[in-house]
Amino acid sequence: MGNIRFRGFFKHVLDERKRLAIPSQFRSVLKHESEGKVILTPGYDREISVYALRTWEKIEETELLTLSMDRLQSRRYRRHFSFGIKEDHLDAQGRILIPNFLLEHSGIQKDVVIVGEIDYFTLWSPENYEKFSKEIEKFYLEDAESIENLRRRIDEGTGH
Repeated sequence: MGNIRFRGFFKHVLDERKRLAIPSQFRSVLKHESEGKVILTPGYDREISVYALRTWEKIEETELLTLSMDRLQSRRYRRHFSFGIKEDHLDAQGRILIPNFLLEHSGIQKDVVIVGEIDYFTLWSPENYEKFSKEIEKFYLEDAESIENLRRRIDEGTGH
């Protein structure tokens, strides 16, 4: 997905109007990749996922629009994202407005943890981030082994 690279960990605070100042490294990527336009979606783990508009459009084309609407699981999955999408753009100070429904989903009140996830970034409440970090740390080695085993099977041509 192009040169998009969101890396790093930051702690910021929402202002009184629920705007979040985006880290300068991320702002430059967003301006370059999508003229500052972003898509905010509810994440799987009680976080908010933030995508450059062009990245999100590729996800829509390659993943969401290819789902069969004949299958209940596909409809639910697609609707989960469709109902929760908020398009925004960086203002002159490099901020985005976080809507209430996403703040409620994520548990964010004032303090925000911003985490680069390579082709997008996530916004967390400090409490949810701490809980999630401990959980993923616990399974890191097991997950790494599973992924390596899957890669090996794919390389060998068995794929399962």
